[in-house]
Amino acid sequence: MSGKTQIVRIGPVHFQPLEWELELVSKYLQGHVLNAGCGNRDLRPYLLETGVERVTNYDMASTLEGAIVGSLDAMPFAAASFDSILCNAVLEHVTSVDAVVRELVRVLRPGGYMVLAVPFLQPFHECPLDFRRYTRDGLVELGESAGLTSIAVHPVHSAAQTLGWIAWEIARERKSRVLQIVLWPIIYLATRIWLRTDLTVLRNANTYQVVFTRQ
Repeated sequence: MSGKTQIVRIGPVHFQPLEWELELVSKYLQGHVLNAGCGNRDLRPYLLETGVERVTNYDMASTLEGAIVGSLDAMPFAAASFDSILCNAVLEHVTSVDAVVRELVRVLRPGGYMVLAVPFLQPFHECPLDFRRYTRDGLVELGESAGLTSIAVHPVHSAAQTLGWIAWEIARERKSRVLQIVLWPIIYLATRIWLRTDLTVLRNANTYQVVFTRQ
């Protein structure tokens, strides 16, 4: 694993690096990978280190060098262009989720893999908008209704991160300085200790990560 990975903190809430989140699914990311909705986070070094041959970064806006900018529901790629696709923490922010998933399926080669990660128990967060959440069944259905086959479902994050982030955002929304002062050390320590994903929490996860294949 690259030594450049860093723990991320939002307020007092610690989150594991995205590279850690991808450990269980990295074997499915192979060949030419499309990072759909890449944002400004460059996963190219990590993906190349795990054996990926080539990475295309794509999003509606990105500061990454070489990233292709455009709409996710009408991408400028030929059908079956990619061996695998990563779409992480993106689908909750798009207006036309079914159209985006169909477009992702279109550019995935038959036999290829797609990893979709979407939150279930997370507070409202704009990027710039925030439209939806998915249960594990809902996310599986989203992909399968577009013609994919699900082969693995993983939870992401710990209960401490789920509860801590929600509690922190409620305190901020209430503008309660006292509540924030009380919660800060509790959330800070809990999420720093329970940093890794708890793989036993399958029904009430912060986020679900589903691996699909296209037949």
